[in-house]
Amino acid sequence: MKGLMVYRLSDTDIRLLHVFRAVVECRGFSNAQAVLNVGQPTISSHISQLEQRLGFRLCDRGRTGFRLTRKGESVYEQTLLLFKAHENFQNITLELKGKLSGFLKLGLIDSTVTDSNSPIIRSLEMLNNKANEIAIRLSILTPNHLEKAVLDGDVDIAFGTFDQQLPNLRYKPVYTEHNTLYCSYNHPIARLTKESEIRQAIADSRKVTRSYLEGEDLFPLGSDHSVNHASVEFLEAAAIMLLAGGHIGFLPNHYAKMWEERGKLFPILRDEYTYTSEFFIVTRKNLRGSVIVETFLEDLDIAIAEIKANDEANQGL
Repeated sequence: MKGLMVYRLSDTDIRLLHVFRAVVECRGFSNAQAVLNVGQPTISSHISQLEQRLGFRLCDRGRTGFRLTRKGESVYEQTLLLFKAHENFQNITLELKGKLSGFLKLGLIDSTVTDSNSPIIRSLEMLNNKANEIAIRLSILTPNHLEKAVLDGDVDIAFGTFDQQLPNLRYKPVYTEHNTLYCSYNHPIARLTKESEIRQAIADSRKVTRSYLEGEDLFPLGSDHSVNHASVEFLEAAAIMLLAGGHIGFLPNHYAKMWEERGKLFPILRDEYTYTSEFFIVTRKNLRGSVIVETFLEDLDIAIAEIKANDEANQGL
């Protein structure tokens, strides 16, 4: 084995790989300046240094823009695995010390902050009261991106609505969310009184659809395919389109409540144009027995039970 070179990672290599990851995820040196808080010449020097240490070119940069080489793509993939393994190692060793500390990676669909049925805020409150050494990473993603993040290990626990359940994930139902069809107060539909005219106007109107629903929220509306509709990924974008007055679309009742009470949004035939979404807590089926994750799942169960008890008490008044 004489002459065989064995590459060992040093602290310098780890630092340079952090720079490389930032450049890739920012899609270029210029965009990475704000993230890394250093100038472009310094970033360029770091990448050149990493390439020299590895012995091959990682990316092309110049007038044609930033582009990874094939080897650069492989190094980026391995860099992500390396940092993920390092993070898991930190969590495990901290747990072995008996400390409730480390990383907790949560993922949510957007606009649940106005939902009184959501157990997330109460669960985080309980977790914060137990330990202040947990680094919480909270991501807002679409349902399909949440599932992928859980499968890839980038998210420990996801919370949201999921139409199709994947075989390698565990879905625990939590509660049902109610959605209603809305338009702006200055939309022509808001001035109609006859239900037959409203139904026809619904079919003729431009609509906002959430892209991950793949048009399912348009089917009950008798959509005219010649009409240009708006596609969004997040509810905030849908609300903006509705408030602008040119479209109609579904929003969760809790999210639309503020604008409805202010007279900004108008519910359209509330008893007829409505649907429900089931919320789930999602984890991997082969989830490692992390103390932090298990603790937070227990806190979620407690918060869910508290919300249910409060709802039952309010119904009894």
